[in-house]
Amino acid sequence: MDSTTIRTRRLLALATATVIAFGAGACSSDKNDSAGASGGGGPVSMEFWGWAGYEKIVDQWNASHPNTKITFKKIPSGPKGGYTQISNALTAGKGPCLAQIEYQNLPSMLVKNSVMDITQYASGGMDKYVPSAVSSSSVGGKIYGVPVDVGPMVLFYRKDLFAKYGISKPPATWAEYKADAEKVTAADSGVKLGPELGGGDGLAAFTLQTGQSWYSTKGDSWTVSIDNPGTRKVASYWQDLKDKGLVSKTGSAWDPQFNKASEAGKVLTFVGAAWAAGGLKSDLQNLSGKWRVAPMPTWEAGDGESASSGGSATSVMTGCKTPKEAVQFADFLSSDPQAVKLGIEGGLYPASKAGQDDPSLTGGDPYFGGQKVGDVYKASAAQVPSTWTNGPTFQQVETDFTGAIGQGTLPDAVTKVQASTVAAIKKLGLSVTNG
Repeated sequence: MDSTTIRTRRLLALATATVIAFGAGACSSDKNDSAGASGGGGPVSMEFWGWAGYEKIVDQWNASHPNTKITFKKIPSGPKGGYTQISNALTAGKGPCLAQIEYQNLPSMLVKNSVMDITQYASGGMDKYVPSAVSSSSVGGKIYGVPVDVGPMVLFYRKDLFAKYGISKPPATWAEYKADAEKVTAADSGVKLGPELGGGDGLAAFTLQTGQSWYSTKGDSWTVSIDNPGTRKVASYWQDLKDKGLVSKTGSAWDPQFNKASEAGKVLTFVGAAWAAGGLKSDLQNLSGKWRVAPMPTWEAGDGESASSGGSATSVMTGCKTPKEAVQFADFLSSDPQAVKLGIEGGLYPASKAGQDDPSLTGGDPYFGGQKVGDVYKASAAQVPSTWTNGPTFQQVETDFTGAIGQGTLPDAVTKVQASTVAAIKKLGLSVTNG
């Protein structure tokens, strides 16, 4: 066994990163550390790579911190090549000091030894962020990123169409959701309460709500439990709705088919993260005032469990020689009131507790008929279970679920992806068992 495999196994043995559901080269010293070692006293220059609209926040930092300059480089989003670009640059010794990393990708970045343990610099400030985001930014009790945003899930629904079809209130449970779906379809077979469950990311988020996880670790071994009772319950529920013709194939916010169906009054709801509101506002402006937001339906009445989808942290890359200063900037990006406000304007829902009380989030939203939707988002963010563990092959799981769902039922897909994920982790040279 070579040293790389031994190191990787030791790292993964510690991995217990919790979701709201992944070439170790040194950063070049001339780009990322003009002052030498962290705390050297001289001017510091660092690069920060990401795909969110962080330019104004970086400008704000640079204006008030003349001795610590951040240069922001816009790259493709992680799944569209950003992570590969980061890894290749690190291997070549030309990588950034800081990078935007989605929570679900932290374990795979750790496998590559691309992210730095910043616990000694960041631990004192983590109480500023919601617990689920802190867990999502941590692996094995060590911090590998400062949380930026979260994706608390809610039910977006058409108030006008609810009234048309005699639905007096949004469904509080999944049993009520099914009953409402039956009511709508019985009234008009061409109208559906909401879209069918999509790929692996959706299935992961709904499983998170059940309190069960797809992965765990023991010693130096991974256990894959994608095929667990919680996932089975979710898969069977949505497959039943699909088999009975109670859901549509229109997707959700930002999906052109969903937009077309919405404009025609053919779909009444979708379950999505807070950031999906941006899709409604940009693509369905003519429906302003007709949409509302409600808590995500729960499996048991009153259990209050919600879920999260999406979100990212600012991580310090391996080899960065100024990690203390890097963490100071990362914390500023996530918690400075003006920086948080700029992030909100860019469509991010903050992981910062104080940021969730920003006036732009607590007031009435005209698009949603003046409803204080921020209250719903905030409650959801506080009710995300802390039981989820991300695995080291997130992109593989996503790809395999997409293929399997296209070839059969959701329960069948669960069985197939359980097997393919065990095989994928074995290919990394890691110990793995079936859960």
